[in-house]
Amino acid sequence: MRQQMIRALIYLAIVLLMANISPVIDIFLHPDIPYLDPEHLLTGGITATITALLLSLLISHANRMTSVAHELSRLNKTLREESSHDSLTGLYNHRYFQEMLRHEFLLAQRHQTELSCMMLDLDLFKEVNDTCGHPFGDLVLKGTAEQILREARATDTVARYGGEEFAVLLPNTDLEGATRIAERIRVRAQEYTHQDKDVAMRVTISIGLASTRPYSPQKPEELLAFADQALYRAKKTGRNKVVAYSALAAPEHP
Repeated sequence: MRQQMIRALIYLAIVLLMANISPVIDIFLHPDIPYLDPEHLLTGGITATITALLLSLLISHANRMTSVAHELSRLNKTLREESSHDSLTGLYNHRYFQEMLRHEFLLAQRHQTELSCMMLDLDLFKEVNDTCGHPFGDLVLKGTAEQILREARATDTVARYGGEEFAVLLPNTDLEGATRIAERIRVRAQEYTHQDKDVAMRVTISIGLASTRPYSPQKPEELLAFADQALYRAKKTGRNKVVAYSALAAPEHP
């Protein structure tokens, strides 16, 4: 209904505008006709005023609509960000990571490329919360997220998987390349000091890795499970280390 009204106003404005222009043209085409008589000028002045008012209303409405469109676009962008990102760390959230895992897994299958997955877990994080409090624990999570992002590439998907656990997808990356990146993340985390006023602490991380080769998982969930088993082994065998999945060596979760 509103669009029909706007179209009607536009048509009316065009008609009135032509009504104003037409006499001006006729003055030159038919100079013998007294277009400049007071009555004719009055009529032209009235139509010109109405035309100007209509055009100003249309311009004002168009500006408002543009402003509303920009605000809606901004709000939609904010909603998309909130629905795909973790509010604490700013990383992608669990749901978005699962979507990207399926997407990247299918791409790797289609193009016969290698996809690696990294699962990371903060070591003894419960003790951090118990000793320093949850606000400091949140600080550690944010600091760790920053350290991971410093070593991750623009093409990687970095997410807070849940609690003190993180996950990284590395497209077009074999296990050797993923191991190098994982080691850099581990060392950076080990050397980074989380500090808030008088409280300072270093928190290490354990990392499990898996790749679509050589064990060829048939589903994206299997690739994630392989990385999770490697992470479990890293935690079980001393923490603060990088362990790649091995079908023979990786123990099952209890």
